Amino acid sequence: MTSSPASGRDLPWSHRQSYPVRMTISLLAGAAIGMVGTLAHRLGASANIPYGLVLALLIVMLSAWCARSRAGALGLGVHVAASSIVAWGLAVAPRGSGALTPVGFGDPSAVPFWSEHVGMVWLYGMIVVQIIMLCLPRRMFQITVDDDAEPAAAPADGQPADDTAAGRSGEGADTQ
Repeated sequence: MTSSPASGRDLPWSHRQSYPVRMTISLLAGAAIGMVGTLAHRLGASANIPYGLVLALLIVMLSAWCARSRAGALGLGVHVAASSIVAWGLAVAPRGSGALTPVGFGDPSAVPFWSEHVGMVWLYGMIVVQIIMLCLPRRMFQITVDDDAEPAAAPADGQPADDTAAGRSGEGADTQ
């Protein structure tokens, strides 16, 4: 089984864009991950089962992988900056009586361990996860295509298998 780097139509949509667009996508993805992770990281913390933190760090890892494969180390740097600014901004922004990222309650016997520490683990963990992704070798972020895969068979009438390649839209393409 052999594989080679993907190119052209084999790449995801966001990887086929121009470099400034790919950087913008990485910036927006980082900001979105910072917001979603901040909202999700506390799930289960009050029961000492921080599944929200695990899921939040997992989506950070996946989004960081995409940012690095899409735009290289600089794209990942933009992703780290955007996600950190949003998460830390939400943590320190003054709001009425609620806090999205509460840190420390004073008396450790009054609340479960994860309720007290999940905020700091989230804020620092998201940075650590992305720095680890930056230190991994470049080959781990290349999208490859299996060279041994069989190409899709062409229809018997000689028309291209992909309706969009033939210039037809998906609607009404079967009526000839």
